[in-house]
This record gives sequence, structure tokens and C-alpha cells, in this order.
Amino acid sequence: MRFSALEEYAAVRGEPFTVIPETQNSDYESGLACIHGDSWHVRTARITPTKPGAFLAFWRRDGEGRTAPFGRRDIGAGLLVFVEDSGRRGVFRFTAAHLEELGITAGARPGKRGFRVYPVWCDELNPQATRTQRAQVPAFREY
Repeated sequence: MRFSALEEYAAVRGEPFTVIPETQNSDYESGLACIHGDSWHVRTARITPTKPGAFLAFWRRDGEGRTAPFGRRDIGAGLLVFVEDSGRRGVFRFTAAHLEELGITAGARPGKRGFRVYPVWCDELNPQATRTQRAQVPAFREY
């Protein structure tokens, strides 16, 4: 599997990396990357035609083979989510703590198997999407 978004990002930032593809969520260029000794989950979000923002799947198989949200301890350093739309590119660099705060990882809340990201260039959002975008903004960098 090729990780084109991760490769472009690493080239721009001058960050060497290694990546191991994950079989789950492979449609989202899913992998586990080692960057500066830290382990990061990687996904490339998809732009959807009917809703603003981009969607990504982020789940694992539990001991019984069912899909389940990641727990905070399963995350490593966090999750890098790459997004591209109309020639603009960016990355959400969600730390494990930020994913827990957003309710993505299981812990105090049940967690999620997929979610939407809203880059800074997304506008005309409904109130819920606007709140989500505000909560995600600290993790976002355009490149």
C-alpha cells in the first residue's frame, strides 16, 4: 500500500518515517507510522459529496472479531488524519489525550468507529459541525 499523503507531509516537514500497513480500514490508507520514535496511527480522510468535511473509519477488531473503537491505551502517540480538497492539504495531528477529550477513543465515553473532520477551510457548517470544528482546530495544520 502506498501512503501518498504521509509521504508528502513527511517530505514537507523533513520528518523521516517508517510505516506498517494495517489491514483494517485500508481504504483510508491506514497504517501505523513511526515518526521520531513515536508510534502514530495514520488515516487519509475522504471528502463526501453530500456533507461538508471529510470522513474516516478508525476502529479495530476486538478479541471476538467484532469492530470496536480504539481505547486510549491502544493509540500510541495518537492519530494523523490527512485531508485534501480542491488543492488544499492539511493534517490533523490528534494526540491520544485529544482523541479521548473528543470522545473518539473508548474510556469515559464509549468511543467511535468513524468520525468527520472539518479543516479550517470548511465553512457554512451547522451548529454541531461548527462545535466539532472548533474542538479539532488545535490539531490541524495546513501544508
